Amino acid sequence: MKKNAVALAGVPVRSIASLVLVLLLLSSAPRCLALTGSVHAWGGGQAGLSVTLTNVSAISTALDHSLALRANGSVTAWGYNFDGQSDVPAGLNQVVAIAAGAFFSVALKSDGTVVAWGDNQYNQVQVPANATNVTAISAGRGHVLALKADGSVEAWGSDSYGQCDVPSGLSNVKKVVASWNYSMALLSDGTVQAWGVDDAGQIDVPAGLSNVSAVAANMEYCLALKSDGTVVAWGAAPRPPSGLTGVKAIAAGENHCLALRSDGTLAVWGADNSGQINVPAGLVGITSLGAGWNYSLALAGGALSPTELNLSNASWDADGVFGVLVPSQAGKSYVLQYKQSMSDPSWTALPPVSGTGQSLRLTDPGAKSSNRFYRVEGF
Repeated sequence: MKKNAVALAGVPVRSIASLVLVLLLLSSAPRCLALTGSVHAWGGGQAGLSVTLTNVSAISTALDHSLALRANGSVTAWGYNFDGQSDVPAGLNQVVAIAAGAFFSVALKSDGTVVAWGDNQYNQVQVPANATNVTAISAGRGHVLALKADGSVEAWGSDSYGQCDVPSGLSNVKKVVASWNYSMALLSDGTVQAWGVDDAGQIDVPAGLSNVSAVAANMEYCLALKSDGTVVAWGAAPRPPSGLTGVKAIAAGENHCLALRSDGTLAVWGADNSGQINVPAGLVGITSLGAGWNYSLALAGGALSPTELNLSNASWDADGVFGVLVPSQAGKSYVLQYKQSMSDPSWTALPPVSGTGQSLRLTDPGAKSSNRFYRVEGF
């Protein structure tokens, strides 16, 4: 059988149709779990890519510039650069998350610190000293939200509409979204809170909305993905197509929306003045989405098809043992590997587990007191 080399975090990985994931844990909080793939773009504005962009683990879109997080922890930016939003700081590395704001950019590093560059009209790229132990970031028109490991939220930048006035007592947050002049938080109980400007009803979260697994927002509207695979919209939103189900990821552009179904197909709706909902023919293996002003991005071509991949089940048990559930094939073996830093030259492998044709839980009993990056290799 032929073995394929898969580049992951700058390290060649020998695998056979391998399952390759990267997971960073810091202070017992899962930070990033993703496949690497290629970026595909369509529509107007800054959708165009001058080169084929590969080995990407995350994408982020804004008005007219985009960011890609590479598997080696570096960042690539393209599009408008009037305010330096596409000038990635020299030497920036060990990045685990990215966020494109209207005219600026933000990166989260593996040590829980934040770096920002570009327009600073509202001091949005002046990261406050207490923005530490950060696990997720989001960037809006002129403000930034940072989710901390304790489930609290730090906000800075423009506050002209109260978008940085985090509600008192807000806790147990698992995702933040900074939009044009307002903010959203998805809580661990599946509910949503929003604050800031409300000129189009964008912070009027529908009464009784629950079981939410993801949120997306743009200038005047919001989308919520529910755990049953349906999508709820409010504000001045392009309404989802009737009967839309089986959704696993969403993205909100200025006036267009994208939804990735569990079968790997895309549902698109809204404005199409620049071809932003004209999905390229033959686009398969999509793992994540981005929607800009009048363009769209998709990250595709990872090691697994979307129907096989489940990235939401990394967890700790009561004894502090870390585990991740992965799909398996009978006759293959799966190995959980780790290293303390992305700059480490090699991975440490835990004992292999034989595939059964069903999901396997791969565990690391020694993870509780350490910062570790993980990958899973199947062979």
